[in-house]
Amino acid sequence: MSSYSSSVDVAILEQGYIQKYQPNGVKLSPYFDSFSCTVMEDELTCPVCLELFADPLMLPCSHSICKKCLQDILHSNIKMGREGIQCPACRKSLIITKEKLCKLPRNLALENIVIRFQEIQSNSLTKTKSLDLSSDVQFTLNQNECDYPVFVEETDELCELCEGKFCARAEWFCEQCAVLYCNECLEKFHPRRGSLSHHRLRKPRKSELENKPAFCCDHNSEVASVFCDQCKLLVCHLCVCDGIGKHSGHKILSQEVASQQIKASVGKTKEQLDSLMSKVTEQTSKLEDTKEEIKTLHSQAVKKIENQYRRLLEDVASIIHQQKDLHVKNLNEKKEKSVTAFETHLNENLTKAKLMENMTEMCKKLLDEDHVKGILEQATQVSPIVEEVEQLCKKMQQSESEYLEFVSDNSIQQSFRSSVAQFRKNITSNLQLLLDDDECKCQSIVPLMQTSASPGKSEGPRVQNKCLMTWGFNSTTFTAEKLENNAFWSVTIERNSAQIGDLKSGYVFGAGISSERLNYKDQVGIHKKSVGIICNNGSIQFCQNGNCELLMSFEGLPLSVTLFVRLDCDNSIVLGYTLTNTSWGDTLTGKKIFSDKTAIQSIYPVFTVSQKVKMQFPTYV
Repeated sequence: MSSYSSSVDVAILEQGYIQKYQPNGVKLSPYFDSFSCTVMEDELTCPVCLELFADPLMLPCSHSICKKCLQDILHSNIKMGREGIQCPACRKSLIITKEKLCKLPRNLALENIVIRFQEIQSNSLTKTKSLDLSSDVQFTLNQNECDYPVFVEETDELCELCEGKFCARAEWFCEQCAVLYCNECLEKFHPRRGSLSHHRLRKPRKSELENKPAFCCDHNSEVASVFCDQCKLLVCHLCVCDGIGKHSGHKILSQEVASQQIKASVGKTKEQLDSLMSKVTEQTSKLEDTKEEIKTLHSQAVKKIENQYRRLLEDVASIIHQQKDLHVKNLNEKKEKSVTAFETHLNENLTKAKLMENMTEMCKKLLDEDHVKGILEQATQVSPIVEEVEQLCKKMQQSESEYLEFVSDNSIQQSFRSSVAQFRKNITSNLQLLLDDDECKCQSIVPLMQTSASPGKSEGPRVQNKCLMTWGFNSTTFTAEKLENNAFWSVTIERNSAQIGDLKSGYVFGAGISSERLNYKDQVGIHKKSVGIICNNGSIQFCQNGNCELLMSFEGLPLSVTLFVRLDCDNSIVLGYTLTNTSWGDTLTGKKIFSDKTAIQSIYPVFTVSQKVKMQFPTYV
């Protein structure tokens, strides 16, 4: 509401009262009647408390509400676990919190209009000497005869003298008659003449309506002074007469006792309702929390399934890719070896052919010579040619069998043809290894660690360390004893409470295997002879020779890593892993197969810890 509209409304409001109540009692304008004032008051009434606005705040939807009413609604919604409110005027959902409530603008224009309306209403009710009760009749009420409240209490009582189904709203109350009148019935049944001229008329109030006597429904002229507890009705003394009254023999109570019992019963019922409401509120809150938990867990479960799905596909693709590279590499080596052998024979034959061409050319020159003297002069060249040809004949005879054997050998061609079938066979075998249950084929161990060397000694004894922590460097790597058989081991990574560090940055930890003993400054996965699971820069990765493959995002500690190593496979080493956290259990599993077993002579469990974490081994192994 703008300041312009507010000033206009106040002016109209003042003008309405001035025109309505002129000194001669003549109404100048029909526009400003009681209905217009009621409409104006409705416009200035809060839709929640149904009272005139007090400290009105403007909502984002442009409607206004009392500050206290808005605070009560927010408090109730927060207690019920709801967010935001609905505008009581337009029912639009609004996001309003306690913090946003303090920032809502006050509707100063509306507040000023309410204050001005109250002032005009008060002045009009207290200073008026004559009121227009109807179009024809006017009662003059002295100030000492009519005690109007500054703010009239709203009542819903109806006129007691109206005829028909629909009764008008009571506008007046006669203290002597104790009867409620509408304007029309007051003019008709209570004229200000004779003895009625001294009756005191005023606007009805709640207090006097509550004290108004009630009449018996069966005996209209008798006051209902007692309460029938059996029928739950107010009755008169005639209704309880022995043998005559309708309620004879029923349990009869006084109004005060009945009222107290009803209040006690209602109070007990209210306590039960409050208890039930508290339970319903608690259940509602629990249901909302459980619903949100289900949504969150569903989202996390879908994410983990998709992650495991990608991991299985990548493991299968890695196996197939590795076998493909291995077979292609073997084929290339065989091809190079075979082609080299053929090129050697070809080069020898080319050398022989070149020599034969030279000797053939020399023989042709001798044969083309026509003079005897010229032939005799070249006679010394004939003997070396003859001897060299004889030697070539002997070499050709010796290499003939080798040549036939070399040409007839088709083992290379056969190996090329069989490599495709062998590739499929190896893929099937490796996929079977991928599906094997490694735990039943591996022995559970706690790796034997080398302790720090004593002064003057190169190394310390081997022991089962139950906890690994850094020696004080940025990170420390521990190398366990070499594996002789299939084995699996678990290690739980926990935060080091003695150190404060960001677990989402830098190298945090690593657990894996190595083909040689690592130095304490080497890092698992980063060192070229090691592979394993590492945590680096907020993600869990599988790292080999410094090449990292993302497994999953790092969700926090504690996290358990279980590694499986199988050495009983033909020409392959299998490294399996399982990642486990406290809330989900097994979160991610994977497996890597290294087909070039001959390149790895030894397998050592290795662990890297930074200052941020510590590693715990189980005590039950």
